[in-house]
Amino acid sequence: MIFSLLYIITAVVIYHYAGVSTAGLVLCIMGIVNLFFQIWKKRYNLDTLASPLFAIVLGICAFFVSDFIIIKLYPLLISLVFWVYFVYAVITKKYPLVTWVEKFKKRQLSNQEMVDIKKSHFFWVIVLGINTLIHLYLVLYGSVNEWALYSFVGWYLYFGIAMAIQLSFVYYKVIFQWLRNIWGYGLFVFVIIIAFIFGVSSYYIFKILSKPKPHVIFQSIVAMMFRVFFRNSPGVKKLSLIKSDEIKSDKPYIYIASHQSWLDYPLMGAFIVDLFHLTNKKKAFVWYLRFTARLLGVIDGIGNQALYILLQKLRNGSNVLIFPEGSRSIDGKIGNFKNGAFALSIKSDIEVVPVLISGTRLLVKKGSLNWLENKNVTIEVKMLPPIKANPSEDVTSFANRVRDIMLQNQNNHSD
Repeated sequence: MIFSLLYIITAVVIYHYAGVSTAGLVLCIMGIVNLFFQIWKKRYNLDTLASPLFAIVLGICAFFVSDFIIIKLYPLLISLVFWVYFVYAVITKKYPLVTWVEKFKKRQLSNQEMVDIKKSHFFWVIVLGINTLIHLYLVLYGSVNEWALYSFVGWYLYFGIAMAIQLSFVYYKVIFQWLRNIWGYGLFVFVIIIAFIFGVSSYYIFKILSKPKPHVIFQSIVAMMFRVFFRNSPGVKKLSLIKSDEIKSDKPYIYIASHQSWLDYPLMGAFIVDLFHLTNKKKAFVWYLRFTARLLGVIDGIGNQALYILLQKLRNGSNVLIFPEGSRSIDGKIGNFKNGAFALSIKSDIEVVPVLISGTRLLVKKGSLNWLENKNVTIEVKMLPPIKANPSEDVTSFANRVRDIMLQNQNNHSD
C-alpha cells in the first residue's frame, strides 16, 4: 500500500517537472529497490512481488516510449491481478479470506462464519471487477489529475465502503441488535429528558403555589411520556390497559404486579400516579439521580422500616406498587409471593389491586439488556378488582388467595 501511494505521488510530481521518461526511470529504480527489499525480507507472495515487478516493467517502457498512459497502467494491473486471484479462488474453492480472517481473529471460525466468508468471495469478485473497470476507464479517458486522485485516494475509499458492506453482511445480527438497543434505550433517555424538563418546572410551580402533593404533577407528565415510550419502542405493536371498574380514582391502593422485565417499573408508572415503591438498588440514589428518584416515588430500603414508610404514604392517600415475587420471571409464570405487601394491606386496611403484566419479557428479558427481535408485541396491563383480606385470614393465606386469583386470570391473559 505504501509503495503504491509513493508510486502515484512520484509519477505525478516528476511528470509535471521533468517529463514522462524521467518519471519512468525513477519509478523503475523505486521498483528495483522495493523488489530487493522484499527478497531480503523473504516475502515471496503475490501481493508483495507483483507491485515492484510492475513498477520496473512499466518504468522501463515509459522511459523508452515516453507516454504517460504506460505509467497509468500500474494500478490497473494491480487491480486486475487481485480480480483474477479471487476469480480463481471461487472456481477452485480455495478461499483466501478464510485464512486471512482466522489470522486476524486468532481463532478457528465457526461453521456459520465459514459459510458467510466463503460466500463473500463472490462479493469481492464483483467489487474488484468494478474497480478494474474504473481504472481502465481512467487509463483510456481520464486526465493525469483524475487518474492520480482515484489511484491515490478514490479506490481506498471505494474498498473502505466495500469492507463496511462486507462487515455488515457478516455481522448483520450484531449490527441490528445495536440498532434495536440504540432505538429502545435512546428513546427511553429522550422521553426521560423531556419529562424531566417539563415535570420539574411544573413541580416547582405547584410547590410555589403551595399545592398539595406537587410530585403528582411530575409523575403525571412522566406517565404521559412513558406511554409515548412504550407505544414507539422497537417491536411494540400495541399498548393496552384493562382496568376494573371497581378501582376508584379517589382511593389509594396497593398494586400487586407480576414481574417480567425492568420495563415493568416505567410501565406501571405510565398508568398510575401518586405512586411510591421500594428499591434496594443503591445506584438509584446517587447524587445525580436522587432528586428524580424521590419525585418518582422511589423509596430506598427493604424490611419493616421500608414497609413503615409505605404505610405512612398509604395513610396520606398515595398509592403503593410492590412486585411480590421479589424477582423477575423468566418464562412469564407467576412465582411464589412474599408476605410484605399483604401484611401492609392488613395493617393499613387498604385493598390490594392484582395486576397482570404481559409482553415486557418479549422486549427485554431477565438477565439481559439487549432488546429482543420480537415484532408485533402487545404490552398489556390488566388491573383486576381490588381485594381485601378476610377478618379471619392471616397474611400467608391472603397472599396465596391473591396469587390464585392472578393465576386463574392469567390463563386468559395474552403474552
